[in-house]
Amino acid sequence: MSDSDYFSIVESTHDVQNPISPAKLREVAEHLEIGAGDRVLDIGAGRGWWAAELAAMGADVVGLESNEEFVRAARERAASSGLTDRVRHVHGPALEFEPEPGGYAVATCLGASFALGGFRASMEWMVAALLEHGRFAIGDVHSVDGSSTEELPSLIELVHVAEEFDVEVTGLVSASLDDWDRYESGQWKNAHTWAKCNPEHPDRDRVLGDSRRFRNDYLTRERGSLGWSVLVGERR
Repeated sequence: MSDSDYFSIVESTHDVQNPISPAKLREVAEHLEIGAGDRVLDIGAGRGWWAAELAAMGADVVGLESNEEFVRAARERAASSGLTDRVRHVHGPALEFEPEPGGYAVATCLGASFALGGFRASMEWMVAALLEHGRFAIGDVHSVDGSSTEELPSLIELVHVAEEFDVEVTGLVSASLDDWDRYESGQWKNAHTWAKCNPEHPDRDRVLGDSRRFRNDYLTRERGSLGWSVLVGERR
């Protein structure tokens, strides 16, 4: 079973596929000042909740997603919400998509910087796609205690990296411990439910084993040590 297949299972009921609440993501949208006709590029669109939210505000959204199951769910969401004229979901690696330089008013990448080669590479890629004074939002993990390593930077380090690309960081929305617990435990429940419904599946034991390992890592090492925040800003 691939990582993509695993996350199709454990995030099968997640509207928001990051450790943050819908209410806080609506705060991000307020920071972005989404308006009618704004062209938005969303990297790592997942099951399409965020794209649908922005489209409902009047934006025209292109969502990029490599997980085929998530793309199917996102397209169904857009159709059931009556938003197919405002949302287009593109299946495939984000790096294979060639955005028009300076063609978007807004670019977002929430928990998907890995799709573009990391935080720094994601900032460079998104800024190139933005028009002058275009806005961005990027969500990623960071340390809680302010320490900074290559694997886990501090929040201020993320700000400094973002501002290497001639942008001004103007807003911040951060996950709480409750947000993290809700996101992580939702994955454990989905793995358990899937295993009960698929007792003969050849990957049943692997899914349960991975879920338990991720649960234990979260509870013993990560809970309270990992932060997750969305930086919002504007191209200068």
